[in-house]
Amino acid sequence: MRLLEIIIKKEDKEALEKILDVEEVIEKWISETVDEKLVVKALIRDEHTKELLNDLENKSDCRVVIHPVEGVLPKPESVENKEDKTIGFGKFIAISKEELYSDVDEPVSLSANFILMVVLSSFVAGIGILKDNVAIIIGAMVIAPFLGPNMSMAFGTTLGDLKIIKKSMITGVVSTLIALVISFFWGMLAGDVGNITMDPKPSIEDIILALVCGFAGVISALGGQGGSLVGVMVAAALVPPLVRAGLLLGGAYYTDALNSFVIFATNIICLNIAGIITFYLAGIQPGKWWEKENAKKKTRNAFLIWSLALALIIIAVFLIRKLGGDE
Repeated sequence: MRLLEIIIKKEDKEALEKILDVEEVIEKWISETVDEKLVVKALIRDEHTKELLNDLENKSDCRVVIHPVEGVLPKPESVENKEDKTIGFGKFIAISKEELYSDVDEPVSLSANFILMVVLSSFVAGIGILKDNVAIIIGAMVIAPFLGPNMSMAFGTTLGDLKIIKKSMITGVVSTLIALVISFFWGMLAGDVGNITMDPKPSIEDIILALVCGFAGVISALGGQGGSLVGVMVAAALVPPLVRAGLLLGGAYYTDALNSFVIFATNIICLNIAGIITFYLAGIQPGKWWEKENAKKKTRNAFLIWSLALALIIIAVFLIRKLGGDE
């Protein structure tokens, strides 16, 4: 459930009551403010929050504050009308577009904490790779903030929001360069890094895994289940191949470094493709009709670009396996 605090002008009271006159609105309260406005508090079922906010988005001079609800007493009765038993993709969504805005903004901010987490995860991954310790490598995956920029880029692409896309791209490029520079100089100073365990040659299974992780990550975010993202971060494996590529590049093992970087690039591409598809199917789109058409065009173009990049990766995978004498 969500508690919506809606601030409107007095003359908009009747129109708002029509919007709130649905069975998913459990209860509502109206109070008056000192500046001749009304504050309407409505307790809403999760599945209706997105539709209601879309209706309110087109109203001018309307401010909505969204509060998550842990529980209420007495317990609200279930909706009696069960005629429509069709379960659509949107039924699994427990979080609104407005709440997603807040969730994707923090992970892509180039704050001191974000940069520190990138640096720390790079060192942890490097130690795990050099010691060939899987547990340490998994620890680097968990603390690495690399998943956030890719999810937010897919979110911004679906909305056609250039501000989010630009912010995500800058954060992703900067964090990638930080990890790559650290591991590159580490590889130069570490001596012979040729004995570290190499990434396996990229395969179709790696592409499928990255796509599945992308779908899982976005569905977890849409369902408001941020805690399950830890498992997605581990499965996505963005930091280890990037750090391994830097170590090998610093040690002048260029072919092996390229192999690791291809795996890193594959994960990035697949995460974005899966994110765009999932956000689009979930109905994440701007509220205004002219923005929807623009967003669809940007989403289509971005999807084609990422798909082309994935096709090139698949071709590279087959070439690497063929040139490497795949058994």
